[in-house]
Amino acid sequence: MKIAAICDEDTAVGLKLAGVHEVYVPEDNIRELFNEVTMRDDVGVLFVTENIADYISREIKEYLLQQKDFPIVVEIPGKEKGKPEHMDHISLLIKRAVGVDIERKAL
Repeated sequence: MKIAAICDEDTAVGLKLAGVHEVYVPEDNIRELFNEVTMRDDVGVLFVTENIADYISREIKEYLLQQKDFPIVVEIPGKEKGKPEHMDHISLLIKRAVGVDIERKAL
């Protein structure tokens, strides 16, 4: 299965370097692109940056209500500063996985 992403141009560079198979930088028709990718059988994970996820939040909610197994849609921070609640969630996952609490510092 492939990993795909719908993101901004700066994030796309990093994801390509990280080995993401298909990276889309939409200029328009974001909703159509999201629907096309989520209907495919060969995509296992779909990363969507926060700013795009906010724009297509209704489509994401509708997709999640369908309870499909794949692709798994994961919202990630983009080039803008990440949402604090996402960072708290990531910190919790790290603590649960390795047993170490991490501390966030302001930049």
